[in-house]
Amino acid sequence: MELKLKLHSKNSFPKEGIFIKSNSIGFWLDEIQNLGLALENCRVFPVPGTAANELYGCMVLADVRNTKIKDLGKNNFYQLIENKLFIPENTTVVPKLAKEEWGKLFSDHFHFLHPDIGLVELEEEIVWSDYIQKPNLLDIEVIEPRKSVAIPSFISSLRIEVDKEELLKQIEDPYSEEEKEENLPFNLKKLMMGNNKEMDKFLAYLEKHPEKAMKLAIPLDTIGSGRGGHEGIFTFNSGLVNDFNLEGLGGFLNKLFSGNGFTINMIRWGILVLFVVLVKSCDGPSSPIDFGSIMKFMFLCMIIFFFIKAATANNASDRTRTKSSGGAALVDSDRFNTLQNRYEKMAEEYVNRKEYEKAAHIYLKLLKNNHKAAMVLEQGQLYREAAGVYLKYLQNKVKAAECYEKGHAYNEAIELYKELNQDEKVGDLYLILKNKKIADRYFRIVIEDYKKNSQYVKASLIYRNKIGDPKEAQELLLDGWKTGKDASNCLNNYFANILSHEALSKAITTRYEEDVDEKNKISFLNILKHEFNKGQILEEVTRNIAYEIVADKIEERPELASELIHFNKNNTSMTKDVMKYKLKVKRRY
Repeated sequence: MELKLKLHSKNSFPKEGIFIKSNSIGFWLDEIQNLGLALENCRVFPVPGTAANELYGCMVLADVRNTKIKDLGKNNFYQLIENKLFIPENTTVVPKLAKEEWGKLFSDHFHFLHPDIGLVELEEEIVWSDYIQKPNLLDIEVIEPRKSVAIPSFISSLRIEVDKEELLKQIEDPYSEEEKEENLPFNLKKLMMGNNKEMDKFLAYLEKHPEKAMKLAIPLDTIGSGRGGHEGIFTFNSGLVNDFNLEGLGGFLNKLFSGNGFTINMIRWGILVLFVVLVKSCDGPSSPIDFGSIMKFMFLCMIIFFFIKAATANNASDRTRTKSSGGAALVDSDRFNTLQNRYEKMAEEYVNRKEYEKAAHIYLKLLKNNHKAAMVLEQGQLYREAAGVYLKYLQNKVKAAECYEKGHAYNEAIELYKELNQDEKVGDLYLILKNKKIADRYFRIVIEDYKKNSQYVKASLIYRNKIGDPKEAQELLLDGWKTGKDASNCLNNYFANILSHEALSKAITTRYEEDVDEKNKISFLNILKHEFNKGQILEEVTRNIAYEIVADKIEERPELASELIHFNKNNTSMTKDVMKYKLKVKRRY
């Protein structure tokens, strides 16, 4: 019988092996490793070639269907027919044989059918121990092992190291020098001096190219402009008027007599003539100074003052009229408001686009609204940047510390909280950093402050919840009860911390026997009301103690009889007895 391979559109038999074409055993090992197969889970059969003592390749038997092959490469899958014959995938054998015929025609060994070499029997399986040798091991005596490095299995805490200057630099100047445009449609130097024509050009440029204009960082208060005074006019340069205001009369006269011009010369001659007239009006040093001479002198001084005032006013008006010449130094309110509104609109647009750093830059450097800049950074959860603004521009250490804490910059937050004497916050942050020893040190400082202010309950909460010492917390609450410092709250919290009703019952009895005296009996009675409602186990012990206290104090305080009703809510006769007793006492008095 002649068996032939015939191409087929699909595989008719299960894929059970991979054929590796090579005559090198080393190549077979490399390919098995590249395929992602474990050598101990594979059976490998060499496939002989057509010539004597020649290998054509090997057949690897593996659980191909349940193994994820990384990369098949140049190798091929093979089908296995009736656990007898391997044929390439996408082929079939003709003629078809019945199951009984496969058993009769083929031996118990596997067989391999290939178009190039025909049908061969796979008789021997490779025993790898015959081909793989163990490497020679060096005989090394280990005297002392090296110290190992502990590899953490989880993150216990997270903190971020902050470069404060670098963070603020990104907000103050987010654009590099390369990004700033050199060819501008306006004169930047004149604009910074307050020239209105250049300001108009800049406003038009800002309208068309807001992003490019932003890179120039032209602030709203350029060269000292500001709101208020001068009816909306904002001066940028100084002159004669400013010299008079700033330097005083002496400085003004120095300018006056060293300058040139028609107005200046007229003032000089006027002052000279008035001085001569003043001298001539006096007869000499021997003449007595009368009232008329004094009035004449004052009148002349007033004339000189009005001359100066008129000259300075004319000079200022001359300077104002030079606005149209291109050398102006004044910015009016309309341009100021326009620039302000456009900056504010740009900042809002950046916020809407979630570009919080650029929005903060506008508020900080252009609008000079430092508080708004910090708020925008907080809104964008840029807490470390916001902290830098709060600290440098607003000197608000409290907000800066809060922002550093939110931004996980715990070292910076701790530094500020220490300056603010917020020791509890310092302890909290050291706990986050897993430094409990230092944290406890600051918590104990807080506890001592609470004790000085008789706040024993708050101090006990620090012991219990933060230091983790419930025993010390209970001792502190007992101290508060014994010393009468917020006594009722201390004992209430002491009992509340005891969860077991049996232990609580014993504690109530112990405290009554050891720590209750004539001064605090009534307070203890009021505390028992709360404990009575906690459970049936506590009802009997609290009721008995309440009876003892009332019996001891009822002569001097008859109204305490009403307290017994609280411990006998379901006893209607008790209510009647109390009312009768109180009526009897009332009649007695």
